[in-house]
Amino acid sequence: MQFAIGGDKVDYKGNCRTKTADLSSAKTLFNHVISTPDARFTTLDIKDFYLNTDMPHYECMWIPVSSIPAKIMKLYNLEPLIHRGAVHVEIKKGICGHPVSGKLANDKLVQILQKHDFVQSDLIHGLFKHKTRPLCFSLVVDDFRVSYVGKENANFLIQVLQDSGYTIIHDWAGSIFCVITLNWDYVNGTVDMSMPGHVEKH
Repeated sequence: MQFAIGGDKVDYKGNCRTKTADLSSAKTLFNHVISTPDARFTTLDIKDFYLNTDMPHYECMWIPVSSIPAKIMKLYNLEPLIHRGAVHVEIKKGICGHPVSGKLANDKLVQILQKHDFVQSDLIHGLFKHKTRPLCFSLVVDDFRVSYVGKENANFLIQVLQDSGYTIIHDWAGSIFCVITLNWDYVNGTVDMSMPGHVEKH
């Protein structure tokens, strides 16, 4: 069972901004892949990204009893904690919806990457490059768009993330980028971008 907090209900005054790549940065990366000999493209995604961080200051929220399954109520003996039809809880970890969750998760991730010789560009938001390996990527929240030469280098990034406690979902074909479908032709040095069904849905 997972909950999200109503960000519009939180009066948070701190800095919530993070540097993430935009579409133009992604297109630059795509061009880098098709113009670099033997380069390939893959995508990685961190599961439950916001839930891996500690809150520097604990927050509170209340959960209506009607939203808590009876099994959970019994398992954690929540009945004595009910007040005015809700259970009041303390938020100690990052939670989806809180205004600062994204920044906390991003700051933690960037520190981990820096320890393993990844450098973030000062000019292009969300673009990282390794100091010695033929490996770079753009980062959009918890999604990595990776350019690499040699699968062992892509595996290096995956191992760094897994060793840091993240659960990784990866697609070696690199066929999707933020709902954009990518069709790679490494032999002819092209990549076609499309959004099948987008017009019909909207």
